[in-house]
Amino acid sequence: MLAACAMLAVVLRARVARAQDDWQVIERHTKTAPAEAGAGGAAQAVTAGDGSINACGETARVAGEPYKSIVAQLNDMWGTDFHVYESLSSGSPHARNGGCIFYNQKFLDSLFQQWMRIDDPDAVKPMLYAIFAHEIGHLAHSDFDPNSQNVPVRNKELSADQFAGYSLERMGMRRLDPVEVTRYYQLTGDDFVGHASGHGNGDERTTAFEDGWHRAQVGLPEQGTQPPGGLGEP
Repeated sequence: MLAACAMLAVVLRARVARAQDDWQVIERHTKTAPAEAGAGGAAQAVTAGDGSINACGETARVAGEPYKSIVAQLNDMWGTDFHVYESLSSGSPHARNGGCIFYNQKFLDSLFQQWMRIDDPDAVKPMLYAIFAHEIGHLAHSDFDPNSQNVPVRNKELSADQFAGYSLERMGMRRLDPVEVTRYYQLTGDDFVGHASGHGNGDERTTAFEDGWHRAQVGLPEQGTQPPGGLGEP
């Protein structure tokens, strides 16, 4: 299971202009789609008698807002059809084979309100876009495909960070607070938590996100033949 907790801090070292009005999504479509973006839609969820849902092998419930809208906008931009659910198990946002993305509301509340002490929706929402873009990146890159089993987890995670940076730049995100995003990134990086989770350290994740952001800025495809900075050697 590939967790998503950390693609964010970067959202701002990418030299994003800070607008006077609230954050907004300006551009909804991109000319470059990820590999197999149109395929691999979410598997059909099965509703149990108690109203819970079995989606991609995980017990969940129907997703609420703003998560449904965030994933819908990302799907719209990339031409994908991945589904988001609220997991009944506490844990960080993650994706599962079959095209499912999960979040746990209590976990997110604890992350932003208690751990980071952020209660401003304008500061939280761009982070949510980055988190869910990271998870969509895992699915769009076919990270759960048997052919990807030998790819190091660190490469997959940093590639998903790059995908998040690319996505947010293409969406024209504004009102991103570099201080809060950087702090989030440091709090969730391997170097902060004190053990190797495979996600990479803060500098590596920041570089990967910025690589994606700059690739979108200059009109390059989201993925290239050369490994972007932060992903190490092929």
